[in-house]
Amino acid sequence: MLISGGATGGEATNEGFAFDPQTGAWSALPNADQPSMRSGGAAGFYKVGGAVANGQPLSTVELLPGYDQLDGRDVTWLTEGAQQITVQPGQSAQIPVTLDSSVAETGQPGTYNAGLNFSTDTPYLVDSVPVSLTVSPPAGWGKISGTVLGATASGATSPLAGATVEVDSWAAEYTLITGKDGGYALWLDKRSNPLTVIVAKDGYKPTVATVKVVKGALVVTDFTLKKA
Repeated sequence: MLISGGATGGEATNEGFAFDPQTGAWSALPNADQPSMRSGGAAGFYKVGGAVANGQPLSTVELLPGYDQLDGRDVTWLTEGAQQITVQPGQSAQIPVTLDSSVAETGQPGTYNAGLNFSTDTPYLVDSVPVSLTVSPPAGWGKISGTVLGATASGATSPLAGATVEVDSWAAEYTLITGKDGGYALWLDKRSNPLTVIVAKDGYKPTVATVKVVKGALVVTDFTLKKA
């Protein structure tokens, strides 16, 4: 559950909070730009309209990236060997699947998760079957990562979600968007060196750095953006 805005002591606030039902814990979200109450919310996380403390309506929309809901789309790296089967009472069945790490969707090393969903002509539900594919980095690849922080006028910093991280090399260009923790990460061939990393977000001054990929290693480069 996500909450942004509301009223504290009769005044509209821009504070936000997230509740994790699995742990029963609350955590703070980045503050919204506009203090408001009675705003609408949608997955994304969007905050739509609302009003200020004196009841004056707002026509603004804000987006806090990284909080969209998972959809039920097909994954390109998983193919089922059968689309329909018949299972007799008391019996079981096996469905062969093919996992393909060469598709564009699995271009980055890591673990990819999906599930096989089933529908039946019975009144009973059938649990989905989890499927995982682990893609190992090729020889000669390394990983770059880091955290993008936003600085306030007082000098305090906090993770900056939704910042654009552009990674340019002689061979290709890559555009990343920081998550809710302000993080970014990318695996690349060391032959892509040197890399020019440009970080930007509306309302902040962009910054740039030169980064080199190290074979089989993690190179961490953090950025702090100042208000424009």
